[in-house]
Amino acid sequence: MGNITRRQALAGLGCFGAGLGLSGCASPIVPFCPGDPTISDERTPLTIDVHTHVFNGSDLQIEGFFDHVVRRQTNDPHFIAVVLKMLAKNLSPSGSKELAALADVEVALRNCNGRTFGDIFYSHAQESYTQFLQALTAANNEVRGQRYARPSTARRLDAYIDSLPRDYGKYQQRRARFAFLEPTFEGNLNFVLQNFNYRYVNVYQYLMKYSTDPARKIDIMVAHLVDFDWPLGGGSTTTTSLTDQFRVMDKISQLTGGRVLCFAPFDPFKEVAHNLGLTTESSFANVKNAITQHGFVGVKIYPPMGFAPFGNATLRPNFWDRDWIPQSLRAIDLRQKFDAVLGDLYLWCAQNGVPIMGHASKTVGPSDDFQDLAGAEHWGPISNKFAGLRLNYGHFGMRKLSEQDQQPILESYMDNANGNFVYADSGYFSEVLDQEPQLEALLTKLYKTTSGKGDAALSHRLMYGTDWEMIIREGPTSDDYLRKFEKMYASIERNLGAKGKLANRFFGVNAVNYLGLGANQPARKRLDSYYQLTSKPAWMAKVDKLPPAIA
Repeated sequence: MGNITRRQALAGLGCFGAGLGLSGCASPIVPFCPGDPTISDERTPLTIDVHTHVFNGSDLQIEGFFDHVVRRQTNDPHFIAVVLKMLAKNLSPSGSKELAALADVEVALRNCNGRTFGDIFYSHAQESYTQFLQALTAANNEVRGQRYARPSTARRLDAYIDSLPRDYGKYQQRRARFAFLEPTFEGNLNFVLQNFNYRYVNVYQYLMKYSTDPARKIDIMVAHLVDFDWPLGGGSTTTTSLTDQFRVMDKISQLTGGRVLCFAPFDPFKEVAHNLGLTTESSFANVKNAITQHGFVGVKIYPPMGFAPFGNATLRPNFWDRDWIPQSLRAIDLRQKFDAVLGDLYLWCAQNGVPIMGHASKTVGPSDDFQDLAGAEHWGPISNKFAGLRLNYGHFGMRKLSEQDQQPILESYMDNANGNFVYADSGYFSEVLDQEPQLEALLTKLYKTTSGKGDAALSHRLMYGTDWEMIIREGPTSDDYLRKFEKMYASIERNLGAKGKLANRFFGVNAVNYLGLGANQPARKRLDSYYQLTSKPAWMAKVDKLPPAIA
């Protein structure tokens, strides 16, 4: 690797190169030098992406995810076979390998040595990219002669592989300027590449895409971990255990100056299995460990994997008799057991000011009826029964823009006596990329119809989210996600006569209230204590200038 190639790669990431512009260095460590003007500006409005993911293939039941979930979304078995062959080799950096790499990163950042950090970053990105190329080529060759191979897909993959440079920096440049003819085909393969990366590389790539805007910098990205061991993995654990995932994300949060905040996953399948003695791992214990020991701020639940957010007792007894569910759980009545473990989680979170984000879109499940469990009707009982619970409807019920029945129901839950902390986010609103006028019309309508509801109005409840890394699957246009939302909200504000106020609430203020980041709120107190170990995050100064949070 010559210096020119390295310099090109780092320049392609935005603020890197020329010493990374590390202008905010001081002691104690200010990781990722938050004062770097390329990615930080104390004058820009507070901006929080409340819905992201940071993972690689060793953190997920990735084969089960592609085999049971992604397979349902494509009628191309050749493409799925290639991906599964690639992922079966499991070349993703494990948690222990990443922790060792982060030790080197920390030394470079502690010394504010941008050139050293750039070399480390580039070598890790190149390592993963090379393994991705090798796995893609080998897998494509292996499945080419199989009976399910499609000539059209084989030709597309051949052309795609031939077009790829062998240097990571040139690949980044290619993505920046290439006119993609099949953006989702390229996007799906770039999503697979993310699963070969070090997690911190994915974080930095995110920041270089979305935090270099002159009008807004990403002050916080909220990363949600997932746990599919029992719904998709047959009860087996991932290559990198959740405990090690917590340790890795804990370190990344520190090394980005508190710019990354994390949610721990809760899986009722695993918790019921633990209560039955089928596993020694407790999902509830994992959550408590992440919140109290690793600086995590919330909990993620994923109903499309096969459970209602609450009210499982109304489902039929044999609802979970599916071949991908372990026989040890299929043989019992899960209905009351699921509601019991979920109830314990909700009560603890309400008592301790711990926010919950739930996947509230009828998408990304192994069957249609499992996906339907994320529907609006299943969320109502929660805020009625667990007063004070901080709850976010991930994706705001969106599946297709043409289906607008979920949003009014979810919005109505924000208006009852116990719904003081019920919110929604715009994660994976891909319509902003190609159907912006229609999405703007929907949001404008919802803002208008709820405007008389005081703090329960949607203007106080809807939050910005990308669903990074999943949004990558839309192709290179996903790089414009933030800019498109900024443009759309400027238009909405003009139409509603709410210049500045609506956008600032959507991009940051509402998330502060949902997460409980205001002074003297439970989550903020935990983070104040946690960050005494390193240094105070830059976002706290912006939060502390905001009006008091809603009661």
